[in-house]
Amino acid sequence: MTRGVVRVGWALLAAATVLLSPASSFAQDPISDALAHEDARRWPEAAAAYRVILSRALDSAEQGDLIALTLLGLERVWHEAAQRDSILPVVEEVLARRPSDPVARSIQFRSLSVAAREGDLREAFMAWRRATPSDAAPWREYVRTLMTMGRPLAADSALAEATRVLGRQRDLAGEAAQIAAALERWSDAATAWRTATEVTPWMETAAAYSLQRAPTASRDSVRTVLLAEPVTIESRRLLSSLEVGWGDPRRGWAALASVRTHDSITVAWQEFGERAESMNAWAVAQEVWTAVFERTGEQTAGVRAAQAALTSGDPEGTLALLERASGTMSAEQRAQRVLITEVKALGELGRAEEAARKVAQAERWLDADARAELARPLVTAWLRAGDVEKARTAAEQAGALDDDATIGWLALYDGDLVEARRRLVRATTRDAALTDALAVLARTRVLRHPGLGEAFLTLARRDTAAASARFAALADSLSDAAPVLLATAARLASGSGDSKRAVRYWEQVVAQHASAAEAPEALLELARALARAGDTAGATAHYESLIIDHSGSAMVPQARRELERLRGRVPEVR
Repeated sequence: MTRGVVRVGWALLAAATVLLSPASSFAQDPISDALAHEDARRWPEAAAAYRVILSRALDSAEQGDLIALTLLGLERVWHEAAQRDSILPVVEEVLARRPSDPVARSIQFRSLSVAAREGDLREAFMAWRRATPSDAAPWREYVRTLMTMGRPLAADSALAEATRVLGRQRDLAGEAAQIAAALERWSDAATAWRTATEVTPWMETAAAYSLQRAPTASRDSVRTVLLAEPVTIESRRLLSSLEVGWGDPRRGWAALASVRTHDSITVAWQEFGERAESMNAWAVAQEVWTAVFERTGEQTAGVRAAQAALTSGDPEGTLALLERASGTMSAEQRAQRVLITEVKALGELGRAEEAARKVAQAERWLDADARAELARPLVTAWLRAGDVEKARTAAEQAGALDDDATIGWLALYDGDLVEARRRLVRATTRDAALTDALAVLARTRVLRHPGLGEAFLTLARRDTAAASARFAALADSLSDAAPVLLATAARLASGSGDSKRAVRYWEQVVAQHASAAEAPEALLELARALARAGDTAGATAHYESLIIDHSGSAMVPQARRELERLRGRVPEVR
């Protein structure tokens, strides 16, 4: 218990003493004295004050909370004074009058375990059992203490004895789970944690932390336990947390999605949707928020599903979700809540005329900030449609020509590399396209190059194959940026499914620009391509070249891992 919490407890008790009988009002001054001495680190004086409080509190049958707080205060004080053993005689004094006092017993167990007095610890446990023969508390505290002492096998034996004596294990499910996890009996641990979380749902965090350590080979056994009938929200929520921690949010959502009858499932879905968003698992987030929307009909959930769909690269799905979510909205509400997402989705699809019409229809409800926010997606929509002049006009009409990103992109498409570099480097919103553009602009000192602008404009129009060819062709005329242009071309070719062309571009990087920053990536991608083709010797040579010739590259650990897997030293993780 922290000192701050204890102080709150003291304050409440001190206030209560004013309302109690004269026999119990004694405590107010000693309480203040004890706290003042402890804050000033006057340990002997604090201990003396606490002893006065305890002595008098023991005479009152109504002072259980005061006794507990006083014992904890004495434990703290004597710990700070390096006199921890001094608490034991005081605890025994309390137990003589209150043999089942849980706080006194906990302090006794802690003190004996720290002193490694295992025989006395066992005797204390037996005494507590005699005082409360049908209570699980003595067993629980004893098992926890043994675990703290680093004796999981002894704790396991005590737990088995508790099950035999009490005739039940449910009250000790949390302890059983911790022991099983410590002994790496993962199926048993999952079974016990399932029971524990169904009895006390607040233990879910501890359960997830414990089971998260399960190795890959044991995770299916954990899944089997948590997926077993009957379906409960506690077990499925626990499994969903584990799957997210194991790096598979889609599997986590599958575990949770099948729970549909529990009253609080919507809250669990919403929490999972937020976790999926925080992990950038946007396709999963789309499914989660769609499920929430279908269950509740809440417009906010539908809009979040649409936003997730857009981010995951599903503009058609975005528009369909927005249509459903905004069905009962007024025109003003649509302009404020969904228009920006709708225009972005239309822009991604190259439906610039429709996007411009939507913006014009909402004009009366848009302020200057909203117009500026809409400018970029509207400009993008015209660029996707292949019309730079209309993109420029849209930016002018929206007053967006003071926006660094908008001006920078338009300058780049015109081939003005100086203005593009100056503006884009100051853009506040970063995405993959901007990162690629800055990578190229940072590598060339050329002032103007319409061909580079055309390549980026082709990419903006989503003609990935043509853009790839254009970037590769520019490597000769922009020699200072040749490696990054070839790497960009290779990534685009790979993304469009043209692996042969991607390999050709990577080979050019390795052959012509061996010391460039893109060379390690080129070697890694070539090694992977050769490995897929069954050329183990060639793949090995490229991995080794990366590891030896580019030892400082961030890609070296991955190359080592893949090389060892290729040689059969590390089994592939499934």
